[in-house]
Amino acid sequence: MRYQYESKIRPLDFWALSMYRTYHSLVGVCNIVFGIAMILLTLRFWTQASDGVQALLFLACLLIPVIQPLGVYLKAKAQVSVIAQGTQLVFSEDGIHVTLGQQQEHIRWDKVKGVRREANMVIVYTDANHGYMLTNRVLGKEKDAFFQYVEEHLSVKGSASKKSKKRKG
Repeated sequence: MRYQYESKIRPLDFWALSMYRTYHSLVGVCNIVFGIAMILLTLRFWTQASDGVQALLFLACLLIPVIQPLGVYLKAKAQVSVIAQGTQLVFSEDGIHVTLGQQQEHIRWDKVKGVRREANMVIVYTDANHGYMLTNRVLGKEKDAFFQYVEEHLSVKGSASKKSKKRKG
C-alpha cells in the first residue's frame, strides 16, 4: 500500500491545533474558569463601577473568548510564513519519502516516533517535537485508513524493537 499527499498548512490549521491543545489541558480549564469569573464579576459590579473600571471589566471579559484566540491566530500566521509549503509526502512499506523542491529525504518507519489524531488532522511525529501535519482536508476520505496504516507500521516497528531487546537481555 502507498499513500501520497502534498502537505498544505494554513494558519487556521495551526490555530485549530493550538486551541485544541489549550482547551484539552489544565490551561484550558483555567481559561474557562477565568472567563466565567470575569463575566460574573462584570455583571455584579457593572452599575457601581466608574467608566474606567467598566472599560477594564469589558476588556477582561473579551480576553479569553476574543483576544487570546486572535493572538493565537496571529502567531499561527507567523508560523505558516516560515515553513516551506508544497512538501510531497509518500508513505510506503519502507518508510516516508519527503520531497521539497529538489531536496529529498527518506525516513524509515523505525525512526518515526508516533502518530496522533488532533484537531481535524493527523500528525506523524519524526521526533518528540516535530512532525508532518496532514489535515482532514488533505487526507479526504482516506483519513481513517491512512491513520490505521501508519499505526500498523509503528506497531510492527515497536514489536521488532521489543524482540531485539528480549534477545539482548
